[in-house]
Amino acid sequence: MYDINLKNVKNGKKFFMVFFVVGILFGVILLGVFAGIMLKGNSLDSETMSTKVDLNEYYDDGDTMYKPVYTYEVDGKEYTCSSGISSSVRPSSKNRKVHYDSKNPSKCLTDYSKNSSYFFLLFLILPIVFIVMSVVNFKKINKRIAIINSLNENGRLVKGLPYRLENTGMVVNNVPIQRPVIDYALANGSIIQLYGDPRHDRKVADKDGLVDLVIDESNPENYFIDFEINRVGGNRPEDFYQQPNTNPNGLDQYGYQTNNQPLNFEQTNSFDQTQQF
Repeated sequence: MYDINLKNVKNGKKFFMVFFVVGILFGVILLGVFAGIMLKGNSLDSETMSTKVDLNEYYDDGDTMYKPVYTYEVDGKEYTCSSGISSSVRPSSKNRKVHYDSKNPSKCLTDYSKNSSYFFLLFLILPIVFIVMSVVNFKKINKRIAIINSLNENGRLVKGLPYRLENTGMVVNNVPIQRPVIDYALANGSIIQLYGDPRHDRKVADKDGLVDLVIDESNPENYFIDFEINRVGGNRPEDFYQQPNTNPNGLDQYGYQTNNQPLNFEQTNSFDQTQQF
């Protein structure tokens, strides 16, 4: 059994919860506007053709927008009906139908507003994408947690692995979310890259500057990387990563001895020549 902290993984749900809530709110607002226009249209029992159309053109953030105003007459009295929806689509300057309440002719709805409201349904695609994306990632995180918990039964602990950081593409408050990446040697000698979970806690290092790993070597796709994983009851010597000896001669880049191996003649001669130069 291992002491595995799942707090950072669970924090991933908070990240996608933002998208879920925004999707719900945006969707409710759009549906509310659409429903309001439809209900208003159904409550109007009369209609007439407008006598004049004012396109009411204006600019918003460099875009040309239109919110046409239609003038119409009822019983010899002139009324105006402003479109409740602005659009970048230039409306026709031809007279259009106006729907109004026979008991209160000032209560009206233009065909432009009624038809434009259907475009709100197209914008529902965005909140739906947010909601679906969030739900899918909620399920992925729950599955990930189940896999991590299963490593308590069949995982091997490897402590003190060197790693590098990689951006995930996610950004919170202009700060990129990163994840640790390690190169791991399997028992058969092959090297595989293992990608840690996104660090939603913004943690990128700990006091030893290394990461720990629990991996099911019979199924290397199941693993978990964190900055501190320990065996319950105390770690064992075999739990610690053995750094491969990439410098068997025991010399650093300047020719100095880095271990207790004695220098041979060729090494000494090479070192002296460097010093003479």
